[in-house]
Amino acid sequence: MNIKEKIDDLLKYCSSYQGHTYMMDERREDQTFQVLLPEEQDIMEHMDKLQFVLLTGEAGDGKSRLLRSLNQQLLRHEFEIYTDFSAMLETEKQKVLQVISNIVSGETEKHIIIAANIGIFTKSVLRYQPGLLEKLDIDNEKVRIINFEKRNLASDKEVFAQIIKGFLEYDGFECQECSICGQCVFRNNLEYIRTENGIESIRILCDAVYLIGEHITFRELLSMVAYMITFGENCYDRKNIPSSLLSSRSYENIFNFDNDRILQHIKRMDPAHAKFGLDMYDSIETCISQKRSDFFKETGDKYALLNIDYLPEFREAIRFFQEKAYTDSSTIQQGVLYSLKRGLGRLTRKGQSDLGMTVVDTPAMLGDKIQTEFELGNMDIVWNRYGLDFNNLNEKKIKEESRNRFCMSYIYNDSKGQIKSITMVIDYRLFRYLMMANDYYYLGHSNQSVEEYTINTFFRKILKTRKDIYGKMLVKFTEKNEKGVCNFSLSLQKKNSILFPGEKIVKLKREG
Repeated sequence: MNIKEKIDDLLKYCSSYQGHTYMMDERREDQTFQVLLPEEQDIMEHMDKLQFVLLTGEAGDGKSRLLRSLNQQLLRHEFEIYTDFSAMLETEKQKVLQVISNIVSGETEKHIIIAANIGIFTKSVLRYQPGLLEKLDIDNEKVRIINFEKRNLASDKEVFAQIIKGFLEYDGFECQECSICGQCVFRNNLEYIRTENGIESIRILCDAVYLIGEHITFRELLSMVAYMITFGENCYDRKNIPSSLLSSRSYENIFNFDNDRILQHIKRMDPAHAKFGLDMYDSIETCISQKRSDFFKETGDKYALLNIDYLPEFREAIRFFQEKAYTDSSTIQQGVLYSLKRGLGRLTRKGQSDLGMTVVDTPAMLGDKIQTEFELGNMDIVWNRYGLDFNNLNEKKIKEESRNRFCMSYIYNDSKGQIKSITMVIDYRLFRYLMMANDYYYLGHSNQSVEEYTINTFFRKILKTRKDIYGKMLVKFTEKNEKGVCNFSLSLQKKNSILFPGEKIVKLKREG
């Protein structure tokens, strides 16, 4: 296939890019685009043992593609294949769920594989087999649940390169009878994107989208790559573009467009708006062009060139917890995690310099005029990897979703002596908020804004679990002009342990 035919194939897909109505590889009759993804490899390797496989995720994640690719092997192992669980009748769903329950319980030798969009399968289980969810959460060699929503296509450099190279493979010959042969921006884009640095640039963009909490489907990845080459134009349109506009069709101008969900995220990351370097430019246009070009040409840390607040710091924290499952808060005295501690302290202490915590927890019956705050004493706080089981700290398996979040946890024993935890998940959104507080971006945080990030909720749960954790309660009257009242604090003080064993007194103190 020559480059013209290859571009025609790309254009067939790009013409429907914005609608995402179908994937390019699903339309290829010759089936030349074949990439073996890790999920597919895993199923193939364990096909002899598996009896139930669930594929769940968004439309375009590749569920149908996987089923098509493994169809012959699935049939050979006598799998019943359900390509769209949501389209099944309710009576059929009940029967299938009963068979799955029997598989998990070891009561049948049947084999089933199901593809379902996010939430559909779970809702049906809760309705017809409510006890099944808990059983499926237990490791079982007969069961494999693959949630594509948690997958980061950009996490594995080798696999990502296979996808891009396979999608853009062509013979490299010149187009035949083309008036602009050798000057075609489509060809320039195509050839750059296929280079090692081109593939890595696209991978960094996709990985950055994942790090900030978004999900790129397989279909959207192919869409974006195709769009970076043609920008939705065909060869006829390309030939009629004035030469003065050719540069606007170059791959680095992907940041100019936002007519798609993923492109909106890409545009927000535009290196042209990032603060790096001290170079002087002749004009704004030159600055924009150069910074975008620098990103694609950079062979070092491309993440630092993107317009995403605290992204390098967030990646540093994520890497820390990929290597170390947990660390005690009291031992953190420097680095990114210390900045988070300080930001958290400034939020809960309203600008005070120490790292103590104040939790607002005013009963509704007191109304708006009175506010109660609890100053927390020493807490055994642990910073840990997302999904860590504190009852099984030797577990080496790292969950995929831990690659863009981590946790702050309070660990305690319940009445039965079991280890329990109260956890606050720190994703990019909360990480950025805490880092901005650390840098004094916000000085007047209201209780409502802090509560939006569930910070107060986290500490309130601790208060309910361990009622003696706070050293002082502050009672404040919010109406400053009200006469005859003053703010005061209450604290408990232990009396002499020899003369008055176990006795405490309440100290009442006027506060400014």
